[in-house]
Amino acid sequence: MTQTDMQARSLPRGLWAVLGLLALEMLALSVSYKHAIDFTCLANWPHRVCSGASGLMVSAFTTLGALAILAMLARRAFADLLAEARPALLPLALNLAGLAAMSVPILFLREGSGTASLAPTLAFWALGLGLGGLGTARMLAPPERWRHFLRATGWTLGAVVVAGLAAPGLAIRLRPLWRFDTVTDTTFALVSRGMDLLGYEVDADPAAKIIGRGNFHIDIAPVCSGIEGMALVTLFVLLYLALFRHELRFPRALILLPVGILVSAALNVVRIVALLAIGLSGHPDLAVGGFHSHAGWLMFTCIALGLIALAQGLPALRRDPEPVAPARPMTDRPAPDRPSLPPLHRDPAAARILPFAVFMLTALVASTVSQHPGMFYPIRALILGAAVALFWPIYARLDWRADPVAIGAGLLIGAVWVLIPVAPAESPPYGALTGTALMLWYLLRGVGTVLLVPLVEELFFRDYLEGKLRIGQGRAWSVFAALVSAGAFAALHDRWAEALAAGLVLSWICRRRGRVGDAILAHAVANATVYAAALASGRLEII
Repeated sequence: MTQTDMQARSLPRGLWAVLGLLALEMLALSVSYKHAIDFTCLANWPHRVCSGASGLMVSAFTTLGALAILAMLARRAFADLLAEARPALLPLALNLAGLAAMSVPILFLREGSGTASLAPTLAFWALGLGLGGLGTARMLAPPERWRHFLRATGWTLGAVVVAGLAAPGLAIRLRPLWRFDTVTDTTFALVSRGMDLLGYEVDADPAAKIIGRGNFHIDIAPVCSGIEGMALVTLFVLLYLALFRHELRFPRALILLPVGILVSAALNVVRIVALLAIGLSGHPDLAVGGFHSHAGWLMFTCIALGLIALAQGLPALRRDPEPVAPARPMTDRPAPDRPSLPPLHRDPAAARILPFAVFMLTALVASTVSQHPGMFYPIRALILGAAVALFWPIYARLDWRADPVAIGAGLLIGAVWVLIPVAPAESPPYGALTGTALMLWYLLRGVGTVLLVPLVEELFFRDYLEGKLRIGQGRAWSVFAALVSAGAFAALHDRWAEALAAGLVLSWICRRRGRVGDAILAHAVANATVYAAALASGRLEII
């Protein structure tokens, strides 16, 4: 492997700082416009302006996603472009000036202001986008590298950008074409058959495509027919086939398209049947709320990951790599073996990422299947414990010596968390559990809160994420990395202000002696303090 190929396989170090800065800016703008002002767009501005602004944001995200996929394909071109990425002073100043310009309308946007605020707001937004875009582009690469990159990518880059910008609007305009009666009729018939097999007596109206009983009915046409899911899977598979065409064996790889469509249609029927079963079993709020809100996202995620795993793991779909002629040895010594990747349970990066991913995924699943996701915390704790046990040999090698400063910091964080008042919970997090089940809930909630969560979160946020963000050796880089990791940590908590402050303290504890074990200890002490206070007062909402 050449040095250029090795560079193409990893992100440039300075790019982490730029991406982190952009993420913080987007988060700050989003939170400020959503919570810092009392302004409803549709109540003051024309509908076309509001929908256009919303669509522009969606198009920006789809374009970023398309560019990320292109970067996976054209790794060398992107690696050459971003090799000098860093937040230099002048580009950073331009970027921050753009952020400031984008924030100016917050000062005068008020409910009832009408269209008087429209022109100045659009002007400041345009100015902010221009300055911010120019500064961001210069932080990513100097002009010469941009010229070389544009010559290398040519029309491909333009096509990807246009496709990303046009995708949301195109999907809306094509929505009427998705109302295929055949698909809708088939979905309705299969749902009706599924309910019969489960023993539910339902009232079905094939003409109106409405099915249910009593006060709970659902309309299967057109959105719930599965057309949108199949269209989304189709676009995903086509994009995957196009970008990884050099690694796949054609025409065999085309089998992924019908497989994805059929699986999407089948899972959509299962989703609707489950939705009806939940609603007709006396839980309509869960059916319409938690399950309906998350099941579609889970379904598409599982299909996409499954298709990628199938394409990557099935030899019949992958093209054999071209043989590389061995280099002629310069001596008579045998050539050393090529280093191989460590097994999963010995991979330090996996030990810092995978348990956190399990922690987040179980939270998503719990919120999908129940309106009281806290009731499933014991199951989540057991699954997370299994993930931690997989990597325990790596964790056992950490420096676990007790540090009085870390313990004191943990007590301080816990005390502040307890003393700041929060609104009481409408219902207990353990739902209707009683007796032995409730005792087990308290036990596993304590194990997860005090032992598992501090280990998993500190290894991910303070050790892995913050370590990646510390590009340079100066104090500015340390502060920047701490702010980004603490901001990401705070985004996962309802009490984000307290979590942000706690994240900064934990970052200082971790970097004070360069031991993530100190941060884990401080986090564990803080959580133990909060958990003990919650048990003593019965205020479980403070956890």
